[in-house]
Amino acid sequence: MIAMKFGGTSVGTAENIRQVCRLVKAEIGRKPVVIVSAHNSPSIRMTDTLAAAARAARDGKPDSRRASEAQRRLCDELGVDAAASGVDFLLNQFDKLLSGISMIGELTARTMDVVMSFGERMSGRVVNDVLRREFGVNSAYRSSISLGLKTDANFGAARPDPRCYPAVAKQISDIAADALVTTGFIAATADGQITTLGRGGSDYSATIFGAIVGAEEVQIWTDVSGVMTADPRLVANARSIPELTFMEAAELAWYGAKVLHPATMIPAIENDIPVLVKNTAAPEHPGTAIRKRISPEKEAGAVKSLAVMKGVAMITITTGRMFGAHGFMSKVFDAFNRHAVDVHMIATSEVSISVTTQDSAHIEPAAEAIRDFADVKVERGFSLVSVVGESMRGTPGVAARVTRAMADGQVNIHMISQGASEINISLVVDDSQVKWAVEELHREFFG
Repeated sequence: MIAMKFGGTSVGTAENIRQVCRLVKAEIGRKPVVIVSAHNSPSIRMTDTLAAAARAARDGKPDSRRASEAQRRLCDELGVDAAASGVDFLLNQFDKLLSGISMIGELTARTMDVVMSFGERMSGRVVNDVLRREFGVNSAYRSSISLGLKTDANFGAARPDPRCYPAVAKQISDIAADALVTTGFIAATADGQITTLGRGGSDYSATIFGAIVGAEEVQIWTDVSGVMTADPRLVANARSIPELTFMEAAELAWYGAKVLHPATMIPAIENDIPVLVKNTAAPEHPGTAIRKRISPEKEAGAVKSLAVMKGVAMITITTGRMFGAHGFMSKVFDAFNRHAVDVHMIATSEVSISVTTQDSAHIEPAAEAIRDFADVKVERGFSLVSVVGESMRGTPGVAARVTRAMADGQVNIHMISQGASEINISLVVDDSQVKWAVEELHREFFG
């Protein structure tokens, strides 16, 4: 079996959905489990549309027409019977949910997960209908919820419970179909409350399902030809990387590369499942293969890719009480833990600590807690630029090349860190200098 995940742009238009069906039909001999995202195109950004409608309903203006009209228009273009496929039922349920939100005047994280689940549930029904009716594939649709995929109750960013995997595998094996279409991004708690895995979580769903069915390969189909040496919006001559190791892909995803969800690699690493990232619009392109080890002939150099994380804040904590004292760091990180602040980088001296984190509303409460025993300075307007490559380990001179490139581009480095794994060098730079920084680094390492 294989798992095939199709992102929002891959199922965003009628023609793209037909292309998805062609790709699925070509793999029918490998019993594909097809994981789909919500529709995403310039005319139908479904997840964003659903979320906006929920926020408007909270403010007393319930209106499902924009989502309903976009979904029914796509159904009409594909010849999908909205009533027979179950799309109409879901749209009616969504309309009722908005009315409920409006009456209560409240929109919790739990309710927002229910709201956002409608996109994948409608998309799955549409793709399955076209597969069966237009392409003659003996396919079946089951949502990940009905298959029994369980998570914790961390609404908005839930994590799967592997104890459910054997039961989900049994459900899938009992379905008499050549292809199974299911939903990415969503699941449910043990007591049936709908959860989501976080934005972009369909990638994570793909490797979860790959692990559940023992897939020989997980294919992630998107709108770019694999993982690139840099964001092509920042570097015009960025190019596709033929192969990456699991650890390289995980570092790139965590530090801002948009092609993969940060948690995607966890099930792949644990089960040693190769992941192939390909372009739905250009299936002939080899894309990027991600596996435990890469072919020696594909080894392209110490640095594989550059990742950028924007919206970063830097927190500097200073006190003379650090000097020669123990337990100070534990107090700092206890405050971060209590206020849900995830630290990306850390640098220390005898009297100060500097950390970076994603800018969020959690920072100020954490800073206030730390001010009880130290001085705290919070600065915003930074980005994290990461240089990633497993062959950097043991390759002398990489850090020197990084700093030289920044000097050549007159980019000011506020903070620099190389992790213990030695496969990632990260720099904190001003938002205004990100493009220069990435261009200079790309020129230095990729020509």
